[in-house]
Amino acid sequence: MLAGIEVLYHSSIKINKNLIIYIDPYKIKEKTCDADIIFCTHSHYDHFSEEDILKVKKDNTILIATEDCILKALKLGFDKTQIKIVEPNNFYEVLGINFETIPAYNIEKQYHPKENNWVRI
Repeated sequence: MLAGIEVLYHSSIKINKNLIIYIDPYKIKEKTCDADIIFCTHSHYDHFSEEDILKVKKDNTILIATEDCILKALKLGFDKTQIKIVEPNNFYEVLGINFETIPAYNIEKQYHPKENNWVRI
Protein backbone atom coordinates (compact mmCIF):
# COMPACT_ATOMS: atom_id res chain seq x y z
CA MET A 1 0.00 0.00 0.00
CA LEU A 2 2.86 2.40 0.75
CA ALA A 3 4.86 1.42 -2.31
CA GLY A 4 5.42 4.48 -4.45
CA ILE A 5 4.87 6.92 -1.57
CA GLU A 6 7.89 8.85 -0.39
CA VAL A 7 8.10 11.36 2.47
CA LEU A 8 10.64 13.92 1.27
CA TYR A 9 11.09 16.71 3.82
CA HIS A 10 8.89 18.56 6.31
CA SER A 11 5.35 17.99 4.95
CA SER A 12 6.52 17.22 1.42
CA ILE A 13 5.37 13.93 -0.09
CA LYS A 14 5.84 12.35 -3.52
CA ILE A 15 3.40 9.74 -4.79
CA ASN A 16 4.55 7.73 -7.79
CA LYS A 17 1.69 5.49 -8.85
CA ASN A 18 -0.29 5.94 -12.10
CA LEU A 19 0.51 9.66 -11.88
CA ILE A 20 3.34 11.51 -10.19
CA ILE A 21 1.91 13.71 -7.46
CA TYR A 22 3.73 16.07 -5.11
CA ILE A 23 2.22 17.51 -1.95
CA ASP A 24 3.86 20.71 -0.71
CA PRO A 25 7.17 20.13 -2.56
CA TYR A 26 9.99 21.51 -0.42
CA LYS A 27 13.76 21.03 -0.42
CA ILE A 28 13.64 18.91 -3.57
CA LYS A 29 17.16 17.67 -4.32
CA GLU A 30 17.04 17.21 -8.09
CA LYS A 31 15.24 18.88 -10.95
CA THR A 32 12.96 16.20 -12.40
CA CYS A 33 10.13 18.11 -14.13
CA ASP A 34 7.96 15.02 -13.62
CA ALA A 35 4.89 16.22 -11.68
CA ASP A 36 1.47 15.49 -13.14
CA ILE A 37 -0.18 17.15 -10.13
CA ILE A 38 1.19 19.43 -7.43
CA PHE A 39 -0.87 20.05 -4.29
CA CYS A 40 -0.03 23.15 -2.23
CA THR A 41 -1.93 23.47 1.01
CA HIS A 42 -1.16 27.16 1.50
CA SER A 43 1.24 29.92 0.44
CA HIS A 44 3.87 29.75 3.20
CA TYR A 45 7.39 29.23 1.81
CA ASP A 46 7.64 25.68 3.14
CA HIS A 47 4.37 24.62 1.47
CA PHE A 48 4.52 26.74 -1.70
CA SER A 49 8.23 26.76 -2.39
CA GLU A 50 8.64 28.48 -5.74
CA GLU A 51 12.15 27.08 -6.21
CA ASP A 52 11.01 23.53 -5.56
CA ILE A 53 7.82 23.75 -7.59
CA LEU A 54 9.96 24.77 -10.58
CA LYS A 55 12.11 21.67 -10.03
CA VAL A 56 9.15 19.29 -10.43
CA LYS A 57 6.75 21.26 -12.67
CA LYS A 58 6.43 20.30 -16.32
CA ASP A 59 4.53 22.12 -19.06
CA ASN A 60 1.18 20.45 -18.37
CA THR A 61 1.36 20.04 -14.57
CA ILE A 62 -1.89 20.75 -12.74
CA LEU A 63 -1.56 22.83 -9.58
CA ILE A 64 -4.13 22.26 -6.85
CA ALA A 65 -3.88 25.03 -4.29
CA THR A 66 -5.65 27.48 -2.05
CA GLU A 67 -6.72 30.95 -3.17
CA ASP A 68 -3.68 32.65 -1.63
CA CYS A 69 -1.40 30.78 -4.07
CA ILE A 70 -2.89 32.04 -7.35
CA LEU A 71 -0.65 35.05 -8.00
CA LYS A 72 2.50 33.13 -7.13
CA ALA A 73 1.43 30.28 -9.42
CA LEU A 74 0.83 32.61 -12.35
CA LYS A 75 4.28 34.13 -11.84
CA LEU A 76 5.76 30.62 -12.02
CA GLY A 77 4.24 30.10 -15.46
CA PHE A 78 1.10 28.16 -14.65
CA ASP A 79 -1.77 28.97 -16.99
CA LYS A 80 -5.12 29.69 -15.30
CA THR A 81 -6.46 26.47 -16.84
CA GLN A 82 -3.76 24.51 -14.97
CA ILE A 83 -4.77 25.84 -11.54
CA LYS A 84 -7.52 24.26 -9.46
CA ILE A 85 -8.45 26.32 -6.40
CA VAL A 86 -9.67 24.32 -3.42
CA GLU A 87 -11.38 25.15 -0.16
CA PRO A 88 -11.84 23.15 3.04
CA ASN A 89 -14.60 20.56 3.40
CA ASN A 90 -15.07 19.73 -0.28
CA PHE A 91 -14.63 16.77 -2.60
CA TYR A 92 -12.78 17.16 -5.89
CA GLU A 93 -11.66 15.14 -8.90
CA VAL A 94 -8.61 16.04 -10.98
CA LEU A 95 -7.11 13.77 -13.67
CA GLY A 96 -9.13 10.85 -12.33
CA ILE A 97 -7.89 11.37 -8.76
CA ASN A 98 -10.64 11.87 -6.17
CA PHE A 99 -9.71 13.69 -2.99
CA GLU A 100 -11.24 15.55 -0.08
CA THR A 101 -9.98 18.70 1.60
CA ILE A 102 -10.23 19.37 5.31
CA PRO A 103 -9.48 22.60 7.19
CA ALA A 104 -5.90 23.24 8.26
CA TYR A 105 -5.39 25.79 10.98
CA ASN A 106 -3.71 26.10 14.33
CA ILE A 107 -5.53 27.33 17.42
CA GLU A 108 -2.26 28.06 19.22
CA LYS A 109 -0.46 30.06 16.51
CA GLN A 110 -1.69 33.28 14.96
CA TYR A 111 -0.02 32.67 11.60
CA HIS A 112 -2.28 29.70 10.76
CA PRO A 113 -5.79 31.13 11.35
CA LYS A 114 -8.96 29.27 10.39
CA GLU A 115 -10.15 32.27 8.35
CA ASN A 116 -7.42 31.68 5.72
CA ASN A 117 -9.26 28.59 4.41
CA TRP A 118 -6.08 26.53 4.13
CA VAL A 119 -6.41 22.82 3.61
CA ARG A 120 -5.10 19.36 4.24
CA ILE A 121 -5.57 16.88 1.49
